[in-house]
Amino acid sequence: MPFIVLAQADTTAKASIDTATKSPVDTVKATLDTAAAEKPKVDSVSIASTPMNCYKQYVDYFAELGAKPVTDGMQLVVIAFKSKDNCSCFMGRVEIAGGKIKSPVFIQTEGGTYKAFSELGKKLDPDFVAAVGDGLWDITNGMSVVFQTTEQEYGRLFFYKFLNKNKQMSKEAPSPADLLK
Repeated sequence: MPFIVLAQADTTAKASIDTATKSPVDTVKATLDTAAAEKPKVDSVSIASTPMNCYKQYVDYFAELGAKPVTDGMQLVVIAFKSKDNCSCFMGRVEIAGGKIKSPVFIQTEGGTYKAFSELGKKLDPDFVAAVGDGLWDITNGMSVVFQTTEQEYGRLFFYKFLNKNKQMSKEAPSPADLLK
């Protein structure tokens, strides 16, 4: 008996980005967030072997729950790196001063110590830093802006201790009959 597999076509269209009117950060952020939101076409057999995208999981979680403003001082973070081929997330910490990220960013080792981002061979792309300027150190909704490394990886810091515990969705109103009883 022949076995036939049917695939469903993906009908979602990619949003185009007008790079002439967007800042480099907005363009990279939109590209990464759009690419992370796309669902890969896989069959049921390969789903189990497909690695999870930790970058997308953190972005989705923070977008859904929202976050409180990050306070000054040394803060714990999750550091996500994303390239064409893979995604890696690490524990880390960074100092916040005046509501902005202060260099250096530290990545936690397996032994529990922290090493500077640059000590582990990761460096910010100088051209990207020059194009973005001081906006690179901003924090919005518990997340840093997207940054680029010299290895053409993109990354983001997630301040998980400031994540809201409950959904920040708008509460739906009851019907007038139920409300005015």
